[in-house]
Amino acid sequence: MRIIRQAVTYVSVLIFVVLLNFWLPRILPGGPVDFLIGGGKQGAVFVSEVQKQALLQYYHLNDTLWVQFTQYLKGLFTFDFGLSFTYKSPVYDVISIRLPWTLLIVGISTLLSIIIGLALGLLSAWKHPRRIDRLIFIVMMVLSAVPEFLIGMILLIVFSVNGGLLPLSGAETAFLSSENGLDRILDVAKHALLPIATLTVGSLAGLYLLMRNEAIRVFQEPFIEFAAAKGIGERAVLLRHVARNSALPLVTIIFIRIGGLLSGSVIVETVFSYPGIGKLLQEAILARDYPLLHGLFLMMTVSILCLNMLADLIYPHLDPRIRGAHKGGQS
Repeated sequence: MRIIRQAVTYVSVLIFVVLLNFWLPRILPGGPVDFLIGGGKQGAVFVSEVQKQALLQYYHLNDTLWVQFTQYLKGLFTFDFGLSFTYKSPVYDVISIRLPWTLLIVGISTLLSIIIGLALGLLSAWKHPRRIDRLIFIVMMVLSAVPEFLIGMILLIVFSVNGGLLPLSGAETAFLSSENGLDRILDVAKHALLPIATLTVGSLAGLYLLMRNEAIRVFQEPFIEFAAAKGIGERAVLLRHVARNSALPLVTIIFIRIGGLLSGSVIVETVFSYPGIGKLLQEAILARDYPLLHGLFLMMTVSILCLNMLADLIYPHLDPRIRGAHKGGQS
């Protein structure tokens, strides 16, 4: 029964996402053709009346909303959203080119934020309520109040504008003369360093607080006192018992955080002009590129849904208490 309820929930959310994905771009003022020919701030292309009508006909913008919706559903089921207004290429190809850059910075920043956030949370709980706990707690509270775009701007000014240590924007140096593969890897790493640092710092506080609170609770459990009474060392108790039991309830939160980092990359990529899907989404919104917006919104929302579903499937196998509760409910 639990699996059926979860399946119904996810299908309902997916249907809502599909409907919202169609309507949301059309709520924005102006249309793609208006912005293309100069009706919007981004428009800078001369288009004759014949060309304008051809564009309207190709993208079904002269048709009723119902016809547009049926075309949208057709593209949805065939994974073909048509040509991007801005890039004149299939939406799938445009997203495929940009997606690896976002996966690079989001993947590394996710790994770093999980390791650092959970480690600091565990350390803070271990030293609670001593000075080091209070110091880490205050620093994390300050970080949680600072928006990601401000963190990115500070890093950009310090390390790129004033320091000149790292590139200002982009994902790689244009026309890099070196043919050495290592030079290109180092160049890509330099461009990705500040976006990765921004995403990591921006997501640290939440994971830290969750781990700290959960670890403090676990420290008060009777089995921790029993382990200490058996003569097990303090660090062994910390790593074998406290860390493991504190991290289990955070599995679902971590998967949700990964989805949050994916959507949060929009702001970070815009600050650093990093050519990932976040920057692509901003460009598509400004240009009212309906096909590209449909593809991007659907990809991001389905990714978050899949991560949540994966967390729901994995967590009962990690925590025997949840697995036992589910079996008891089924019986």
